[in-house]
Amino acid sequence: MNKNNLIILRTVFLFTIFLSACGSSSVQNDAISSNEDEVAEEEMINEDDSNKDHVNEGSNNAGLDESTNVDSPEGQESDALSEYSAEEIEYARVWLQVTGNKDTEELNVEHISAGEPINPYDDQSANYPEDVISLGGKIMADGAVIYSGNGDGTINLYNIPSHWPSYQQIDKSMEEYTKDIINNTKQIYIEPRADEEISRLIEKIDYKTHSVPEDTALKTDTSEEDQEKAISLVRDYMRNTYADFIEDEDHFLAYDGEVKGWVIVRYATLFSGHTSTNGRYAVNINSGEIQDFFGDPQDMDL
Repeated sequence: MNKNNLIILRTVFLFTIFLSACGSSSVQNDAISSNEDEVAEEEMINEDDSNKDHVNEGSNNAGLDESTNVDSPEGQESDALSEYSAEEIEYARVWLQVTGNKDTEELNVEHISAGEPINPYDDQSANYPEDVISLGGKIMADGAVIYSGNGDGTINLYNIPSHWPSYQQIDKSMEEYTKDIINNTKQIYIEPRADEEISRLIEKIDYKTHSVPEDTALKTDTSEEDQEKAISLVRDYMRNTYADFIEDEDHFLAYDGEVKGWVIVRYATLFSGHTSTNGRYAVNINSGEIQDFFGDPQDMDL
């Protein structure tokens, strides 16, 4: 091989090696660039995911905040009445729904045990078959409620009369009369409510111990002579006291028992076959003194 050919071959060989080296460098650079792009893209994706996590975390916290904010009536009830016991809230709700009297000056609460007489002034009375709660106002005109709770939002309401009738006013024994009360309790649902009336009533609650002193027991064995004398004294008293006093077949005076030696006379009105008591009067037969009062005999200061 001549010298010229040898030079040409060497040149071609070196040029080939150069091209190969350039190509390898280019591929390596491309690979590096590609790897850098992939890393950058992965970092961007991770950053996006991180941002999304922050956004989601913020959304979840906002939901919790909203759930803890009291916007619903139930929530408002919880806040408005949270300082009171469940029993106090129950007494106020029952009183308002049954009587509707939000202006009573007091809300007296008594617990009456099963086995106690329904009519505490008569030893022939039937007894309560269960523990009951008695709610009353400051005066009898405020209303009264006797009930037992069922634990499911309902109560058993006992239809206790505001004034116990005498034997002359009912066509059955007191035992039968009070058993009818037991057998005719009414179950009603007490609506949940939370307002200022509830809290105001709760502040008026006064707990009483249920008891009937023996000397206030109502007797019904007053002699007919003393009954007539008491009625006559009350008639004269009312004629001299009330200009609009009426006594006829629909407006009458009647014997209503005896307490601590005082004979009780009531003034009643007959309406649609039922009598409504307008007032009661305690008469001291010996002195002729008369006291007018409302409520049961145990309320009298004699």
